[in-house]
Amino acid sequence: MDVWLLAAQLMLSGAATPPEKAGVAEADALALGVSPPTIAPLSPSQADLSKSLDQAVYSNGLKSDRTMAVVAPATTQQTPSMEAAINRWPSPDQVMTPGRRPSPALGTAHFKPVTGSQLYQFRAAALAAGELYAQAVPQRYIDQWQRAFTSPTYSDWQGLLAAEAATMAHRQGEAPLAVMVGDSLALWLPVDELPPGQLWLNQSISGETTTHMLQRLHYFAGTRPQTIHIMAGINDLKNGVPEAEVLDNLYHMMTRLKQQHPQAQLVMYSILPTRLREIPSDRIQRVNQRLAALAVHQAATFVDLQPTFSDAQGLLRLDLTTDGLHLSPQGYSLWRAALVSP
Repeated sequence: MDVWLLAAQLMLSGAATPPEKAGVAEADALALGVSPPTIAPLSPSQADLSKSLDQAVYSNGLKSDRTMAVVAPATTQQTPSMEAAINRWPSPDQVMTPGRRPSPALGTAHFKPVTGSQLYQFRAAALAAGELYAQAVPQRYIDQWQRAFTSPTYSDWQGLLAAEAATMAHRQGEAPLAVMVGDSLALWLPVDELPPGQLWLNQSISGETTTHMLQRLHYFAGTRPQTIHIMAGINDLKNGVPEAEVLDNLYHMMTRLKQQHPQAQLVMYSILPTRLREIPSDRIQRVNQRLAALAVHQAATFVDLQPTFSDAQGLLRLDLTTDGLHLSPQGYSLWRAALVSP
């Protein structure tokens, strides 16, 4: 009788805990070296509040996972290095994240890499599959380049360009070839806007100066291009390199390429204007004037883009740029119209 009375008192007080749950809680607490907690039942209002909080935390957690930006970690270096410079790219219209990324049809030409890491992984994946990236379809390798979180190093880009050039030399055959040499402006020239009817090999690396380019012209020595397009020098001026040194390097680039590819037509493009204060427009114009004379001396074709890309103040037109230096889609379309082919 005393046992039944004790059980009734426990039930009325609400302190009873299911034996299996009580045993688990006590075991966990003892394993941690603390006293087992006393758990009181929740009232209906408290239970509803707990359920709401759990749903909010779960929802926010999923939301955070979905909106993680697919961009390389920002560098904390105060002095820009080549490792950081090679990953600069034209700013996209908006930050692309897994949670907000549109889902265009697989045949859509606009669904393509928008960061330096993505572009590198796309080109590396195409190369590994035996394809030349300028002829490859980005959607075919989307699983590789969409997961590109690590920024490639400068040596990574050098190795990729050398390997692409070697593949081109092996597979070119009798097809006409055009080579593009430059920095980030040339690197991001859309392949779908290049003149058709020939192969294209892009030998450009973001952030490079003319000194860097001179050191790797031999990468594509085994190819047989009909045309070699060169746009270089803006990073030199941005970094304070003297104008005479920039022109001397460009002259040596033309000389070396004429020896390396005597059959190729050299096309020198003028340095584009910018909207950056550290690069005055008159300085760019002086270099372009002397570059035009050097191109004539080397029997190269000089294409002066300065008048078309400049506004009334001599600055890069606002509709042609994303950040005052790099080109917008309209800017690349304008450059594509000026590409010279034999």
